[in-house]
Amino acid sequence: MLNISKLAFRLKIAFYYFFVKFKIFQALLPNRIKKSLPTGWNNQMFWVAFKSGGDKLYFDYYVKFKESIDYKPKAIVDLEYQLTEKDIEFFYENGYIGPFDLMPSDEAEQIKEHLVKLATKTESKIYSYSGNDFVFQDNGNQDNQNLPSNNHKQLKNENEEFVYERLNTKDRHLEDNVLLNLFKHPSVTERCAQLLGQNLILWRSQFFQKSPFSAGTKWHQASTWLFDNLQQSVVQPPDCEELFELTCWIALTDATKENGCMKLVAGSHKEIYPLKLKIEDKSKSDIEERIYGGYQADIDCQINPKDEKVIEMKAGQFFIFTERAIHGSLDNITDGWRWAVNGRISRTDTRIYTKKMLEEKHDIKTFGVKTLSLDKWKAVLIRGEDNFGYNRLLEEEVACKSL
Repeated sequence: MLNISKLAFRLKIAFYYFFVKFKIFQALLPNRIKKSLPTGWNNQMFWVAFKSGGDKLYFDYYVKFKESIDYKPKAIVDLEYQLTEKDIEFFYENGYIGPFDLMPSDEAEQIKEHLVKLATKTESKIYSYSGNDFVFQDNGNQDNQNLPSNNHKQLKNENEEFVYERLNTKDRHLEDNVLLNLFKHPSVTERCAQLLGQNLILWRSQFFQKSPFSAGTKWHQASTWLFDNLQQSVVQPPDCEELFELTCWIALTDATKENGCMKLVAGSHKEIYPLKLKIEDKSKSDIEERIYGGYQADIDCQINPKDEKVIEMKAGQFFIFTERAIHGSLDNITDGWRWAVNGRISRTDTRIYTKKMLEEKHDIKTFGVKTLSLDKWKAVLIRGEDNFGYNRLLEEEVACKSL
């Protein structure tokens, strides 16, 4: 006999499907229900959710990767940064390329000291908790303005601490030139341009630190960042099947098998996979599970161990990959920290955030954030020209202390 909870879930999905597909009837819905509709889902996503009764869900927009018809570079660059057609073919087959040298290890150490201080000793000016730029779902009307700018001890639980840390280490390039200039370096921009095209924006940066003797990050993948709220994608390219975005991952310390370097499943970028859900209970979600917020889940893909690639790098090196590739990190079994930063680089014809997200505040329900103000967010033109005007651009260099 069909489980009642699965039946209720299927009825809910059928209800959502009808109103998403027949928008004219949405006017009949109360505003609260209208806001909950998964308007960013496609038919495959609805079908998998319905068929499984909620045991499987797509946490990102389902899409298959369009194969390239040739492997010629999409931009002309200096010889120093040129990728061969074999290099580009390798990327399209495997989903990553590198590592490449960005800076000497002693310079990386100096930059790391500056950025670690930025990430751990100061509050973000872009997403300020004390300035009410974001509010947790269960905080009600709590007034965060009484908190000192560097104090978040009034957070209620470990999950809020985790989310605070993630937001405090996100998009700090908008206030710090040292971080921004890493992604503006021609070693990065010129290689990304050969894969994406000559006009590029940086829309996101994030610190990735791994503490001593900490667990690795489980397998996951991303395409359009639907998993913020499982309703609407953050990234909106003209064609989701094409390559429209790359991630540049920069090692600030050596990244080794022992201290938790990245790992990746070669070739897994060719399709987005659903997740097999275990339980939705934030109180039982440990640090390893938080890649999916309050959900405990595993990616629904048979991974061949032969395709698992460990990406070791020296401090000052970087590699480029598409986050459509299934990726994660190893455990840190050492007594030292592993530090890295990444930047997400997109074509200028790709819209970041919807008008509604920008004007009415974004919600990251998956991680328990009720509202996130994007008033201070901007994209940064790091190469070429913006002929589309889809995104707010940072017009002036941000201020930062010299090293």
